[in-house]
Parts: sequence; structure tokens; C-alpha cells
Amino acid sequence: MVEIKPFRALRPKAEFISTISCLPYDVVSRKEAADVLKMFPDSFLKVVKPESTVPIQKNLSPHGLAKIAARNLNNLKKRNIMVAEQEPCFYIYQQSSGSYQRTGIVTCLSVKDYQKGLIKKHEKIRIKTWQERVQHIQVTRAHTGCALIFYRSDSCIEEMIQKEMSIRNLIYDFVSDDGVRNCCWRINQDDMIIALKNAFRNIHSLYIADGHHRIAAAAEVNQVESRERKSTKGSDGEYAYFPAVLIPDHQINILGYHRLIKNIHGFSPDCFLQKLGKKFKVEKMTSNQPFLPFKKHEFGMNLADQWYQLSIIDNELKESKSMIDQLDVSILQNQIINPLLSIINSQESRKINFIGGKDVLSKLSKNLRQGTNIVFTLYPTSVNEVMKVADNRGIMPPKSTWFEPKLRSGIFVHLF
Repeated sequence: MVEIKPFRALRPKAEFISTISCLPYDVVSRKEAADVLKMFPDSFLKVVKPESTVPIQKNLSPHGLAKIAARNLNNLKKRNIMVAEQEPCFYIYQQSSGSYQRTGIVTCLSVKDYQKGLIKKHEKIRIKTWQERVQHIQVTRAHTGCALIFYRSDSCIEEMIQKEMSIRNLIYDFVSDDGVRNCCWRINQDDMIIALKNAFRNIHSLYIADGHHRIAAAAEVNQVESRERKSTKGSDGEYAYFPAVLIPDHQINILGYHRLIKNIHGFSPDCFLQKLGKKFKVEKMTSNQPFLPFKKHEFGMNLADQWYQLSIIDNELKESKSMIDQLDVSILQNQIINPLLSIINSQESRKINFIGGKDVLSKLSKNLRQGTNIVFTLYPTSVNEVMKVADNRGIMPPKSTWFEPKLRSGIFVHLF
């Protein structure tokens, strides 16, 4: 049984929404954020990416950056650009891009449910990023971005959401700079709030898509706040909750997350291809066009400016008893990246980069022109694979999933 909780969101006035909302902190570089802020000085990037507001030569501590974020957030409140809701509400958040559309409930979730394992993870967090998020939450006294969560589809919940959308007025309707249409509705009627809370009591598990670091940081802040307040009931305060958007699983869209390697560890291209041939069928793409796999256990590779298609020929790899070892990201890591390229820890190594999202082919081509030696393209991890791993308390390799589109930050902020 999952607890959902309405909250008094701090959110932009409608006339400012398109210039304030921004992409999450972890998919925007410092330079990209600084460029946006030159055009839109009130972009929420100055809160979620505070390093973009100081000179590049100035390296501040996480605590120092969090103080800047808090100051910028307070400035938006002081100028009434962002205003706190008068009463606790749920919200509906819909994103549309081309023929794709997803619709979810914006709510607060309980840290206690996360600690119980009802909110399931599939990704290992990086300690440095987690520590930065802890500082950011503690100093700003806010959760400035929503986690993306999904659940096994429930027709009752979806019907309730559709009904609310048909009778409520939009509070936001705008197209963001990534070409996604964002529409939001508010649910503040007591009967509907109670009905939704009761409906989610029938949901036994929630699955984290994006937001592993934010949720883990929220759990740490909850422990600190509980100790400081000497409370035996840590769930009593707002600090024991974090904001999330809950999406049914059939509306979740996962794209491939591709690997870029800086060198081939002393191999000649011919020698490297010979090594690959022991476990993979290697086919040269005669058109030499970028290859994105069409199915599981298939890979694309660019080596020495030539594209190849790789297919697994070792059936033991496909039939591994471990569901994690059967994942394409695991096969690539365990059979190529680790033994042949000597990259053991992909999460920490400087020899490897990752690219996901839309327009990936143009990004890959740009990196190849800039000196990347090898590119591997992967078929997307499936939603079912994510749920199976999470249900079995497994952890996927780093950068296994890219969820698209990204939730906008700065629309719904949770204060405590």
C-alpha cells in the first residue's frame, strides 16, 4: 500500500512559466545553463544549477553553491514570480511530443515508503552527487525537482485522471525549449483528493525512473531533520516527503543510452575486430550510416569511422540465469568494455562517456568528429526489465536507462 500526499506547491505564476521552467540539473551542462540564463535571467536553472551563475574559474563547495541556490529561490518568492499554493493539492502533469503522450499525478511520497522498499530503485547512486543533493535540499529547505516514478497501470486511476482533466481548467499550457508541450491541472477538491489517495492504496509498488539521487538525498535529510528535532515520529514533518510525478508503466518511454570510448587500449582496428569476432557476429555496414539497433542483443559500433552491426553468437550470454547479466548494457560492459578496453568502473572512469535522448545521431557524429575512437549504440532497456530488476532488489549497470521526455524543474517545488 503506497501513501500519496497533497502538498502546497511553490509554483510560478502562469505568465512566467515558460521562462522559469527548465530541464533537470543532471542533463544540462554548466555552460548550457549559463547560456540559457543570459536569455532568461529568471530561469529556474539558477536554483537547480547554481554553479552556472558564478564565473567558471570559481569553484565553490556544495554548501556554498546551495547557499546561492537558496538566495536565488528566495528572490523568486520575494518578487512574487513564484507563489505558494494556499491549500494542499494534487496536480496533473501531461507531456506531449509528436504522437507520444504521458499523463501523471504530481504528489508527495513518503520517505518511509522508500525505506520500506515500496518505492523501488534500479540504479546505484554516486556518493558525490548524493552529497551535493543533500546540501541543496538542506540549505534551500526545498525539493526543487520532481522524481519520475511509474507504477503498474490501473484503469481506475487513469479514468479518474481523465475525468479531472475534462472538468478542470488548465493552470499551465506551454511548449518548452525541447519542443515538448506541457499541460498542468490542479486538483484541490477534498472528495477527489480522498478518492485518489484510496486508489493508490491498491498500488503495491512504485518504480523510480529518474530521481534516484534526489530521493536518496531526501531520505538522508529526513534522518537529519528528525534527529535535530528530536522527534520519534520522523514522518510528521514535511521534510519526510518528496515530490514526484506518477506515471502508468505503459506510458513510460525509454530510449537507448549509448557509450563513447576515447581509445581502444592499444589495439589496432583489425585486432579489435578479431577479438570481437569470438563472441559476436560483426557485419560491416556497406552504407556506413549510423546504426541504431532494432532489437535486444544487437549493437551498433563505430570504429575508425566505419559503422558495424554486432550480434551475439554466444548463446550462453543470452541464456544467463542472472537477469542483470542478460541486459544488453551488462553484456557490453562484461564482454567488451571491461575485458577488452580495461574500463572496469564505467561510472567513475574518464575514458567513457554516455549519450542518450532525442537527436542522438547528431550528438554521436559530433563526438566522433571531436576525437571519440569508438561508439557503441544499444537497444533501449525495456520497462519490464526495469521492473523485474527492481522487484528482485537488483542494481543495473550505470547509465542503463534514458527516460524521455524529461520532467521540467521549477513547476512544482516542495517546501519544508
